Amino acid sequence: MGNTAKQSPSLNRGPIAAKLLAKMNRKRILEDPLISAPGTGHETEEALQATVASISDFAGMHPSHAAYVYTQNHVCALAEHLTGYKEMAPFAAIISKAEHLYMPGGAPLSPLTTSYFTCWSFFDACVGAANETIGGTLLEFCAAFDIGNELSRLIRLMLESRMGLYINKGREGHLLVIEELVTGTICKAIVPASDFGEKGELWYVRVLPPPFPGESAHVVFTTPYIVMQPGLREWLAYFNRILSPQSRTADYGHHMKYGPTRAYWNDFVFEAYVNHKVGGIYLAGLPDIPSSRPHSEVNRSSDVNTRKQ
Repeated sequence: MGNTAKQSPSLNRGPIAAKLLAKMNRKRILEDPLISAPGTGHETEEALQATVASISDFAGMHPSHAAYVYTQNHVCALAEHLTGYKEMAPFAAIISKAEHLYMPGGAPLSPLTTSYFTCWSFFDACVGAANETIGGTLLEFCAAFDIGNELSRLIRLMLESRMGLYINKGREGHLLVIEELVTGTICKAIVPASDFGEKGELWYVRVLPPPFPGESAHVVFTTPYIVMQPGLREWLAYFNRILSPQSRTADYGHHMKYGPTRAYWNDFVFEAYVNHKVGGIYLAGLPDIPSSRPHSEVNRSSDVNTRKQ
């Protein structure tokens, strides 16, 4: 997989979105119940919250987490609907290749969990010179047909999110206090799995902002990847190697979302897998030192050579 240009994916209409929208029939689109429903049920924050609260599958789930799961479900449905158009073929090709390579779904079959992989597929995997994503294309689609104002707002929040490396600072009531390693940003977050881990652990996770105005709790949206080793010092040294001192924070955000290549972080998770538990997956190693990752090609080759001796 090729390098990703160092720029954010376009939130303006790129060539894929432009070609897709140009061939769509507005009347037919708005008569499709799958597509028109968000336009009537999600015009206001209150309407969206009421819709989510009425769904039995979300009973017992924290409302903020439920709002994002609901949004993710709509993204999945709309993406599946739109990938029938040939203009969306570049996205389908990338995701199909990654599915074949990593077989996502969660440990022990694959350390790439569904929550991690779908977020990567919809919001991080870029194509073309404009670095378009499925999430960005969906936003343009919704804007063009006035579909789901509040739903679009949450899609945008998910699109603007990224994975990050955080220090577990311990529990405070029903929330977990986490500090991002490079930026130093501290927030209190909902952990849907209700496993708050151990204070001092390094977590590789996607943290989403509060979905509605007036709320303060963030949401740990992906199953936590708990980095067993190396420790804080080695990870800081890694970022010192990777990031420019002049633009450290901006470079960090770009690096954690895209990496130097499209497969970079997927490969890291896949090769760094050590073990798992309910509500967490254990990793070991650094992205730029293959020998540090248990299942890297270097270590696999070493294992084969050892068995042959």
